[in-house]
Amino acid sequence: MRDEVLVINVMAPEGDYFEGNDLLRVMVASGMRFGEMNIFHYHEGGGADGAVIFSLANIVVPGVFDLAQMEEFATPGVSLFLALPVEGEAIKAFDQLLSTAYTIAKLLGGELKDENRSVFTAQTAEHYRQRVMEYQRRRALAMAQN
Repeated sequence: MRDEVLVINVMAPEGDYFEGNDLLRVMVASGMRFGEMNIFHYHEGGGADGAVIFSLANIVVPGVFDLAQMEEFATPGVSLFLALPVEGEAIKAFDQLLSTAYTIAKLLGGELKDENRSVFTAQTAEHYRQRVMEYQRRRALAMAQN
């Protein structure tokens, strides 16, 4: 069974950028921690040592951050992504992802976009939630057949 990846982009207003220092401050305030692969991660329980629940990368390829360069750094957006299966409850993980994305957007004055960079609506969130539940159902079915 293939993994499911849910992506929520937080974009700066058209023609604008998120400044590195602002981004860093907001990441830490949102419970994200810099780590493996030079991106930010949200860990189970919001600490730094639990399992990674979801991650955040720079929307600009190669997607990484250089903490030493954050003062000069700016980006048009960031991508939060949740890869299923995940430690713990998938729906709770998705809800935390969504909540964190909203918080980051609010604090940075950005807007949420889906994986295709279309406007992220309540309907989009519901569609993502259905994807999580469908993934869980297929996974339970696959496990029952083994």
